[in-house]
Amino acid sequence: MEKTTKKSKSKIPYHKIFIEQAPTAIAMFDKNMCYIAASNCWIKDYKLQGIEIIGHCHYDIFPEITQGSKELHQECIDKGIDVFDEIPFTYKDGTVKLLSWNIHAWYVGKNEIGGLFIHTIDITPNKEYELKKARTKEIFEQTKETAKIGTWEENLSTQKVYWSTMVKKIYEVSDNYIPTLNNTLNFYETDQSLPQVLFIINEALDKGSSFDYEAEIITAKHNRKWIRVMGKPEIIDGKVTRIFGIIQDISAAKSARTQLSQAHAQLKAIYNSESISIFSTDSAGYINHFNKGAEKLLGYSASEMEHKESPMAFLPMDEVNKFRRDIALQYGKNPDNFSHYKDLPVENVNDTREWTYIRKNGSTVTVQCTVSSVKDDLGKNIGFIVVSTDISELKKYQNELIAKNELLNFAEQITLMGHWRRNFNTGQGYWSKSLHEIFESQGDGSDFSQDKFEALVHPDDKQMILDHMRETIQSKTFRSFTHKIVTPSGRVKTIHVMGKVVTNEKGEITEIIGTTQDITELKMAEKKLKGLLESAPDAIMIINEQGTIQIINKQTETLFQCSPEELLKEFIEDFIPNILPFIKAAKFSNSNNTRQIGVVEELVGLRKNGEEVPISINMGPVEWEGELVISLAIRDITKQKSAERKIIKAKENLEVLAHKLTEQNRQLADFTHITSHNLRSPVSNLNSLLDIYKTTDDEVLKESLFGKFETVINQLTLTLNTLIEALKTKGPHTDEDVEEIEFEDVLSITKDLLAGEILKSGASITSDFSKCSKIKYHKIYLESIFLNLISNSMKYRSKSRKPEIEIKATDLNGNIKLEFRDNGLGIDLEQHGHKLFGLNKVFHRHPDAKGVGLFLTKSQIESMGGTISASSKVDVGTTFTINFN
Repeated sequence: MEKTTKKSKSKIPYHKIFIEQAPTAIAMFDKNMCYIAASNCWIKDYKLQGIEIIGHCHYDIFPEITQGSKELHQECIDKGIDVFDEIPFTYKDGTVKLLSWNIHAWYVGKNEIGGLFIHTIDITPNKEYELKKARTKEIFEQTKETAKIGTWEENLSTQKVYWSTMVKKIYEVSDNYIPTLNNTLNFYETDQSLPQVLFIINEALDKGSSFDYEAEIITAKHNRKWIRVMGKPEIIDGKVTRIFGIIQDISAAKSARTQLSQAHAQLKAIYNSESISIFSTDSAGYINHFNKGAEKLLGYSASEMEHKESPMAFLPMDEVNKFRRDIALQYGKNPDNFSHYKDLPVENVNDTREWTYIRKNGSTVTVQCTVSSVKDDLGKNIGFIVVSTDISELKKYQNELIAKNELLNFAEQITLMGHWRRNFNTGQGYWSKSLHEIFESQGDGSDFSQDKFEALVHPDDKQMILDHMRETIQSKTFRSFTHKIVTPSGRVKTIHVMGKVVTNEKGEITEIIGTTQDITELKMAEKKLKGLLESAPDAIMIINEQGTIQIINKQTETLFQCSPEELLKEFIEDFIPNILPFIKAAKFSNSNNTRQIGVVEELVGLRKNGEEVPISINMGPVEWEGELVISLAIRDITKQKSAERKIIKAKENLEVLAHKLTEQNRQLADFTHITSHNLRSPVSNLNSLLDIYKTTDDEVLKESLFGKFETVINQLTLTLNTLIEALKTKGPHTDEDVEEIEFEDVLSITKDLLAGEILKSGASITSDFSKCSKIKYHKIYLESIFLNLISNSMKYRSKSRKPEIEIKATDLNGNIKLEFRDNGLGIDLEQHGHKLFGLNKVFHRHPDAKGVGLFLTKSQIESMGGTISASSKVDVGTTFTINFN
């Protein structure tokens, strides 16, 4: 068919699909009263199922329609008026119904009527009347009752108002209520209805014209209603003396019209929705409408598609060919060269399937698509309307669900497990394929029944199954259990059953779901395991995830001195405190093999009598009867711990002895070095002087050599005495040598000994013993330390300033430290630091410097287990720090 450029009549054919889905009885007619569209409710109400009405005249389908009705229809078409009426309607089968009629004209252009909309509501009473005359009267009265129509009259001469019983019912007043000209107006809604009514009544009184209006009232019971009021004035001698008419409760009809309007708005909103793709094509296959949802879904604009492209622009050819073939076969057409545009002139195509749309950017999207034919007023197909919904996410979820189901089936197969459910409302049950395989039964899950299950239960366990079911129904809790079955092949299997009870809001059981696992091989392995447990040399425990003891062996009873009843089902930490952190570490290990955390030796076991036993545990998680359990191998290590303690003590003693020997060797090496250095030089000097004395005849020289002999011998004597003192210091000390000494007392003694030198040098000595005032120490050594360090500070004072000496003691957590700080000459530690505490080492040209004091001080401090160090800066001063511990 050629593409037409003419617009169809207001595009009415494209909207008929929405009329068809309207929730009330509504039909659309052209000027000849031929059907264009009709809702499903219309077809149902007028019993037109299976009858082709589109394109056929309404009067041909209902020849019993009166001439008056036909004239009314024509008047609506000619004058464009709206008609609201309630009249009985007789169907072909003789059924009579009273219908509320709502007739509106529709337009194809400005002031050009295209036909009628007719909307009806069935208000027929359901009573039959015995006598024809009485029936006619009762039908009339019942019609008024059903239609809620009452009569009224206002006598302007007598000022009296009459309301029929139905009017009083409409206004919800009592039967003895007396209306007046004033109080009748009090019922009208004041904002809009009352002004409208007052205007209409005044017009009627002034001009004597009839009226017909709709208004909203508020009844005596405060309910809102819509009424239709029709009135006619009675004129005598040119004056209105009486007004009378009818009042009808049209709340239901008004609501129906409102619903129809809302439905129309909703359909319009759907048609322009961005969430649903809707497009339509003309008879040539070109797109003539492309909504916002289609734009959003496909990425094309309406201007790009409408009257320019066909759906082939975004449809895969293979899916189009399949659609054509399916439609051809559905309507008995030849699939070869089939065109659903040309070869289906009047058929009602309605096809729903999945399509793949190709977006403008080249990506694809899966949609659920419904294709419906669009007909003109003659019932001829003039195109299609296509409604599509993006189901790509749904497909994704479906694929994931399929994959998960496949994974579940695979998991059930490898774990010898199946799942089941039983519906308590229908009595029906379901078994998975894997469960049928376990029971060696035939079926796909739909043929399961409780009787078939019970027939397979082992005779020894039948009563247990019945008791378990009664307990489950009573407690509404499913307790997992194990029982045996006998398969049709005669095999005895052991299965483990777990389940969950599903209840409704009333607490009634609606369903039980669960799993069943074949643990026959597991039970056999359990027997073997128990044999192995009893033969194990260590105590063995199996505990569950909650830490409850499940299995023990004889060695466990012996270790904890408890009976099986006192151990089984008890909490593991009652016997092995603080084990839970290690159990969690074993449980959550990521190893793919047998998981194990090794040996834990820092735990104790508690026997029945409260005795603590040192134990080592080797643990790891194990899958057992579908549950994760922890295996514990427990060993009493009392003897081992005792042997370890002896070894550790011996090791500590050896380390102390080795330390002492090392220190003594170091001191011996130092002493050997000092001896070889400090004695060899003067002895060598004496030998040289002696050789000169023997070889010379000069008496003067010999006399001078004797003076040199005296000097060298005195130096050698001083060195020997110093070494003797050092050796004494290195010797062992007894507890009697150590006493508690006040630092202030030692400083006072030192000041007395150096009183002359202090006065001569003008030295200032300050002390701070507030943080540590005393120490347990060798008194002679401490006095020597004070004497040597203070005398050194004054001996090596700066000539440019008076000596200042600061002494401070501190105690940090039992570690006593003593500092001597002066402002003397200082020492170049980079040059002399390595020999600072050596014997006969001097660092200044002082006549009294002999290099003995620091050597002795260091020896004394180290002999008591302490250390001495120095920090110094030339011409700034020196600080000696002693750590006594």
